[in-house]
Amino acid sequence: MRKFQMFAIIMLAFSIVLSACGSDKNTGAASNGSNQGKTVDSGAAKGSSIKHEWGTWEGDQVPQKVVTLDFSFIDTLTSLGVVPAGNAGVGTTKIPEYLQGSIQADVTDVGERKAPNLEVIQSLKPDLIIASVDRHSMIRAELEGIASTVAFDDASYTQVLDNVKSIGELLGKQAEAEKVITDLTVKIADVKGQIEGQPSIVVAGFFDDEFTVWIKDSFVGSLLSSTGADYAFNGEISKLEGKGEGSKMTLERLHEINPDYIMVYGDSTEKLKANPLYQDLKSVKDGHFIEVDRNLWARGRGPIAANNILDELLLHLKAE
Repeated sequence: MRKFQMFAIIMLAFSIVLSACGSDKNTGAASNGSNQGKTVDSGAAKGSSIKHEWGTWEGDQVPQKVVTLDFSFIDTLTSLGVVPAGNAGVGTTKIPEYLQGSIQADVTDVGERKAPNLEVIQSLKPDLIIASVDRHSMIRAELEGIASTVAFDDASYTQVLDNVKSIGELLGKQAEAEKVITDLTVKIADVKGQIEGQPSIVVAGFFDDEFTVWIKDSFVGSLLSSTGADYAFNGEISKLEGKGEGSKMTLERLHEINPDYIMVYGDSTEKLKANPLYQDLKSVKDGHFIEVDRNLWARGRGPIAANNILDELLLHLKAE
């Protein structure tokens, strides 16, 4: 009888221990779920297989800590309601001005986008790094050694919309991504309906007495063309520092193109005002030589940038 009682007591204690272990496991799972980033949907991307420029991302769980290495990617994340843990900037601009009011949490500066600080990125312990296929190809191995890395291109606005869809799937934000794509598509159609005729236009940077004009197939060129505007240049791409789909040209060459509108950023154009070729530009004579923000019109390359560019375009081109 005593042996039976002793056996029963041992079995009861053993079952209590098992029950407690099971309870701890369940509690841990719940705790992990509750601590996941509120901006990312947990579990939505499980089993996902998403193609990108460097291969295919296979996802067992949604990345919770993301580092972005170009403005177009922090733009895309912001449009999806996600704040990255870190971002690479340009010079003194860590986050482009047009996004600064939309990001409601601190984002760690991980250095220059053309040469990000790998030690800072590693210190953040990211689950995912989003890189530019061209700009970061030389450090691909180092990035992949830190965390799962995906790479995208942003050469045209349609490519950027594809990126929104892919990144939305990566982060469990498919519904948000679809809304971003739909809203931008509707916005383009709305702008197109308000622009009279087909005004010719180019976007150019002006540095060191030389223009760099974006080609028609570039992000900004393709975006403006989608509105029905006649993007007036689609020449050969010059070998530019960093990344860009543009062609260097003199004022004389720009005068040959002579579009209705020139959106320009960069150095002051005051020095050009005494030049007869500048004075003879159609855009100058009509008051359509317009200074714009470089970080928005050239570097942004995301859905939020596209929306802001369209707003600014409509402000200048809308039929009176």
